Amino acid sequence: MRARTWLLAPLAALGCAVSPEQLDRPTNVAFGLDGDVYVADGYNHARIARFSGDGEFLMEWGEKGFGRGQLDTPHGIATDDAGRVYVADRENARVQVFSADGEYLAQWKSAALGRPWAIAFGPDRHMYVVDGGDQDPERPRGHVLRVDLDGTIVDRWGT
Repeated sequence: MRARTWLLAPLAALGCAVSPEQLDRPTNVAFGLDGDVYVADGYNHARIARFSGDGEFLMEWGEKGFGRGQLDTPHGIATDDAGRVYVADRENARVQVFSADGEYLAQWKSAALGRPWAIAFGPDRHMYVVDGGDQDPERPRGHVLRVDLDGTIVDRWGT
């Protein structure tokens, strides 16, 4: 048992999952309409893992990269009342939108959006995005954005 534990640790450190249900420094969770749990497994794995409400691994999507559906440090995650999954793809400086089954639907990317660290839906049906601020030399300390579901920035506040 001890040798087995020792062997798994180096593999995880290199970003190679021994099994799909293994997580490596996950950053956030969101809940689907059916009670499933979506995990932003951002460091090393660069993926979204989907589990049942009981913790059974169901599926995963994403891989490290900058193309559509690819991820680089998926840091935040949220779901809407239509079942779509929104991912704050931090190092790619965008929010990507997926179906509940991981199908790529859209992305929001602009200098004004910055580098999204966290996302959540408010009671007003807008998404709130925490931008780390490192993409905007005019506002280098970050801010919060209120965004419509089509990706249009409605408001921003903070530094």
